[in-house]
Amino acid sequence: MDNCQEISTSGKSTKDNIISICVFLSGFSCFAQLYYFQPLLPDLAHEFNLSASYSSLAISFSTLGMVIGLFTAMFVADSIPRKNLISAALLSSSVASVICSYSNSFFLLVTLSALKGFLLSGATSVSLAYISEEVLPKNKGKITGLYIAGNALGGMGGRVISSYLSTEFSWRTASASIGVLCAVFAILFLIFSPRSINFKPKKENFKSLIISNLHLLTSAKLLPFYLIGSLMLGIFVSLYNYLGFYLVKEPFNFPDYLIHYIYFMYIFGVFGSIATAKLTARYNHFKIQKTIVLSSVAALLLLYVNNFWIVTLGLAIFTFNFFVVHVICNRVVSDYNLQKRSVTISIYLLFYYMGSSVWGSATGVVLDNFGWQWFIATLIALTFILYAIAYRGARLMQEN
Repeated sequence: MDNCQEISTSGKSTKDNIISICVFLSGFSCFAQLYYFQPLLPDLAHEFNLSASYSSLAISFSTLGMVIGLFTAMFVADSIPRKNLISAALLSSSVASVICSYSNSFFLLVTLSALKGFLLSGATSVSLAYISEEVLPKNKGKITGLYIAGNALGGMGGRVISSYLSTEFSWRTASASIGVLCAVFAILFLIFSPRSINFKPKKENFKSLIISNLHLLTSAKLLPFYLIGSLMLGIFVSLYNYLGFYLVKEPFNFPDYLIHYIYFMYIFGVFGSIATAKLTARYNHFKIQKTIVLSSVAALLLLYVNNFWIVTLGLAIFTFNFFVVHVICNRVVSDYNLQKRSVTISIYLLFYYMGSSVWGSATGVVLDNFGWQWFIATLIALTFILYAIAYRGARLMQEN
């Protein structure tokens, strides 16, 4: 009997290892495809004769497509096996990325970007549910962290690879190459990822879906964590959107071609994602979240200093912190209602990406009108609001 149990446990551990690699590839593909146009915006502006703000629609519409897709996923994701949905999303979005490289008009490119974001939502909406349902409880935190690390490396890798290829060849080569790379990852996921053994399709009428999902949308316990993810990503995106504008001016005077390399700072997000599993194994994750948010204020204060290495340190700390907070929010939201994992995760991601769009633009208005000092002050103020929400969320979750 003991030998049988050992074999069974060994088999499950092997399965978990395979899942960890597969979800890492999924996370990488999603973020690489969602954001690889960011360093290519000047190329798009030049080719299609656009202003800088107009060219940014290539990114904005990818995110908008993601939001629309996540809203749709709230109502259909629980009726489709997880592996099937993730595989289809990754492969179809890769095809859209390749087709983007053939766009002869900016309108077509933006339309394809929106479609790409919509398709990617199929993977992002259920990947965490897939992890929660299929892996051993003891491995759940580690594999969730690895999935988020894939997000971080994908966000970094997509930007760096596309930037390099556009410099050496063209933005069209960059777009096609990212699409082909992610198509390879999609095929690997399809071939090697274990099927959804513990997934049970749910069949509900439309009225019951609306009522139950709206309840989760307005849940007093979940709402703080939706808002934490939204605000934290908004601040994070704001930093990476506008830091380049700061570094090209006095006293740094960075040349434009070096600015793209700030995305290598995402490597600290990988460390943060992996470290979260070890931190939450030893300490209460609500206390970790509050501590991390407070230390983010200190990280932002370092960005006032006119020294490149101190600014880099501040950015590294904030990047690490962002991914710790994101992993914890994901775990809280996905474990709240085991029967509605994909729904709560979709709602969380809806808030998450809306935060990117809203705060990423709003803080830019502050920078344009009042300068870097007030821009950082605004981010610090938002971080204190974030702490108040985290404090309230922890109290609500710990109540009986």
